[in-house]
Amino acid sequence: MKLQNKSFHKSWISSVQNRERNTTKTLSIKKYILKIIFLSLIILTSIIVLRWWQNVPNNEILDIDKEQNLNQPDALIKPIILFKNKNKSIVTVKAAKANKNITDSTIIILEKPQGHYKPSNEKDIYFYATKGILDNNKQILELMENVVIESSKGTKFYTNRLIYIVENNILSSNDNVTVDGSWGKLNGQGLIYNLEESTVILKGRPQLSLYNNKGNI
Repeated sequence: MKLQNKSFHKSWISSVQNRERNTTKTLSIKKYILKIIFLSLIILTSIIVLRWWQNVPNNEILDIDKEQNLNQPDALIKPIILFKNKNKSIVTVKAAKANKNITDSTIIILEKPQGHYKPSNEKDIYFYATKGILDNNKQILELMENVVIESSKGTKFYTNRLIYIVENNILSSNDNVTVDGSWGKLNGQGLIYNLEESTVILKGRPQLSLYNNKGNI
């Protein structure tokens, strides 16, 4: 009887130990799986955050064309405004600040606008002003105060008010205009600058001053 009890006791202890080992092994496997899942979640979260950070723009962007409504905030800081002219070429306008007109949300008031347009592979045109108004319905960009147009060829235009008609790809002004180039200066009352044809018509009896190596002649 004692031998049977002793044998039973040994068998029971062995069974308990086996169950404990199996339980420990199962727990270890579960812990390992949980560690893998936890590490995977950390890596996935890190990748998502990194991609989100890379895609956050430094400036807010408005992409404007005739068929698009301006469902944008009423004010933007350092926006970049993109729109297409009749040749489907992109005109880029940056500004220190942009505000929607209170009575007409399709009109955007710009502070310190500056822009870029590339009429050809060989030529770039840049413009700067103190103020600007972009009328999305009429597709007109109006530049005001200290307006400068600069060609990559070296010619500069100075005036106080200039209108860019997107549909016709034409710059026009009725104010005093000074054209300054390596060849000299040309002063007039108003201009029409056809960007597509690269032709300039200066109005109001223009006066020409030519340069030579010694100065004006």
